[in-house]
Amino acid sequence: MDFDLTDEQRMLAQTARDFVSRTCPPRMAKEWDEQGVLPKELFRGMADLGWFGLPLPEESGGGGGTALELVLLAEELGRASLDIAMCYSGTFIPGLTLLKWGTPAQRDRYLPGMLDGTERFAIAMSEPDAGSDVAALRTTAVDHGDHFVLNGQKAWCTGAGLPGTTIAMYVRTNPSAPKHEGLSLVLVDPATAGVEIRRTPTLARHILGTNEVFLHDVIVPRENLVGPLHGGWKVMLSGLDLERVLMSGAYVGVAQATLDEALEYSKQRQQFDRPIGNFQSLSHAMADLQVEIDSARLLSYRAAWLHAQGRPCSREGSMAKLKGSETYVAAARWGMQILGGHGFATESVMSFRWRESIVAPISGGTSQIQRNAIARSMGLRSY
Repeated sequence: MDFDLTDEQRMLAQTARDFVSRTCPPRMAKEWDEQGVLPKELFRGMADLGWFGLPLPEESGGGGGTALELVLLAEELGRASLDIAMCYSGTFIPGLTLLKWGTPAQRDRYLPGMLDGTERFAIAMSEPDAGSDVAALRTTAVDHGDHFVLNGQKAWCTGAGLPGTTIAMYVRTNPSAPKHEGLSLVLVDPATAGVEIRRTPTLARHILGTNEVFLHDVIVPRENLVGPLHGGWKVMLSGLDLERVLMSGAYVGVAQATLDEALEYSKQRQQFDRPIGNFQSLSHAMADLQVEIDSARLLSYRAAWLHAQGRPCSREGSMAKLKGSETYVAAARWGMQILGGHGFATESVMSFRWRESIVAPISGGTSQIQRNAIARSMGLRSY
């Protein structure tokens, strides 16, 4: 097996690392998180480097990149923060859904704005009573021929309140059908009458923001239907593998950055006349953690390679997501222990890492859901 990267892939990773150092280093990401702002230069910088078009085919104005390049990019952006990486991936994953399932008119309308960074997408799947069991969603879209009328509530919608955002919303268009049927995907303009967005207070992930979306008799033109009517479940599943693979790369990047910060501190901090990193209890903990991070990296790269080859990777994507997210939590927990009181102080980047890590095994499919998927791939039924 060849573990080497091409010159182009190495250049992409180095460009991303330089971008993070220049535009969004960890301490800056922490300040943005605390202020709850998304600076324009972040999206503009990503767009200027052509990253939003990287996964699109060249004939659509993109860079023709594969999941391998995307994982490398997500890993480097993750060194800034998980939310910074999500600023990137959360925009183009719905764009890829639109590229695959959308009409030519939809692609012409939305993709140019995504490519130049002036427009973005937010995904609305979850509801107060439909999280891991997302097929149980109850937000309705009643078909009136040339338009739909939406009523319901969405929860945990990342970035829905940002300017220039279109919400890619999964709704129930046939309430009498089995729960995995009768779903559809529609594009909703947050400025439409009857749409109300409320920001949800959270421990972290404040750059993009987490939102509830309330819909009361919201009229959505039929031309905003993406993919087949009542075929939304298939549309939804088509993007989940890439999302899990991509976020696994971000987890690897942020976990490595967290360990690097703890390691550097352990070499400088003196106690009992020696650097604390030289005490076996800490040196072994950091050695074990590096093994875990490298294991997560290999799982992420394997899943990305399979996806790039057009081969099935649902099991491998779940493994990579599970391992990466839980490794970030472990890295942040050990980072807090190594920094001690300095980590507990909220002015430290490590305190930010700890706050942000908590959601990693929850968002994008919980660790329990990933284990269920892996168990099913082994021929087991897990409840």
